Amino acid sequence: MAYSRASVSAKIGAPADDVWQHVGSFANLKAIGQGVITSCDVDKTGTIRKLRVKGVKGVITERLIKYDSQTRSQIYCIIDKPNNIVPFVNYTATIKVKSATARSCSIEWSSRFEPKKGETAKDCQAFALGVYDTGIGGVKKRLGLTKPKKKAAAKAKAKPKAKARAKKK
Repeated sequence: MAYSRASVSAKIGAPADDVWQHVGSFANLKAIGQGVITSCDVDKTGTIRKLRVKGVKGVITERLIKYDSQTRSQIYCIIDKPNNIVPFVNYTATIKVKSATARSCSIEWSSRFEPKKGETAKDCQAFALGVYDTGIGGVKKRLGLTKPKKKAAAKAKAKPKAKARAKKK
């Protein structure tokens, strides 16, 4: 099988070190998972995490391959199990945070993988990109960079119905 790739890059209006505190922690995925990740348990070594996803049976087990706080990057992989809940195998991902200015940076979250038998590369990419977008959105939310959703405008008051007048005979 040929490898496929997925990648998201986003600019964030916060210092790179602040962003790295959220996305760079291998144990912090639940905090930025915006309710999608229901648990993130890390082993004593800090290099193996088990993730549970809302509404899905099973666990995703990942291993931290490389962590570098100086370059603000990490590489991790999914420890392949035949029946894990993701649509791909041989998955390796990289997260990088790069300074742009003193008050802004960019996050790049990318991966390479092989689709499982019966899965398409396009569907696998969409799955991966959804995970990355959720994580980046969670970082923005934790940093207070997302605009709160406006409440739906109050419904216009319905005009009172004209009272029917009975005709006098």
